Amino acid sequence: MIILGDLQEVVDIFTDGGTVMAALAVVAFLLYTTASASLYFVFRGNLNDRQQDCWADWIRDPEKAEGRVGEIIRYAVHGKRVSIKRIQRRFDEMREILIASVDRRLIIITTLVAAAPMTGLLGTVGGMLDMFDGLAAGGGKQSMGLIASGMKEALFTTLTGLVIALPGMFMVLLVRERRNKIDVTLTQLQSIIVTTKFRHA
Repeated sequence: MIILGDLQEVVDIFTDGGTVMAALAVVAFLLYTTASASLYFVFRGNLNDRQQDCWADWIRDPEKAEGRVGEIIRYAVHGKRVSIKRIQRRFDEMREILIASVDRRLIIITTLVAAAPMTGLLGTVGGMLDMFDGLAAGGGKQSMGLIASGMKEALFTTLTGLVIALPGMFMVLLVRERRNKIDVTLTQLQSIIVTTKFRHA
């Protein structure tokens, strides 16, 4: 019974917020699906420095290398004539695939985070206009109903926009922090590959 009551309250808030709530629902869906996919992408696998002690052994025997680090090592040292320039070029390609991909997703997420409160403000303006219509209608029940409805729409849409945007901001910070760590890990891995493969050159 409590769950049904809470669900009814959510439905009431959605309907009181007017048509802008549908746009906010679309923004929320796009924001959280994109952000969740990005978090999964950056946290998946072992592309971090936790297994750094194993990297030198993996570079000497790439078939033993594990996870995404293993895939990168095998690609970087693949071929009989491996040079420092070729390793550099291959790491540049991997940065283009990994880092640029995360950056593109971050642009989408930050745009949606900014769009949520702006869409909420659009509902606020609509609610204020309804309130003014109620004030212009003079006194009476109908006038008070318009004012109350407009005030609900103005408050609910602004609140919903902020509630959507705030968790999105934290997700952006998490993705950006992990993106920077991946970039640092790639740099460290490249350095260790060059040192291990060419230290006797």
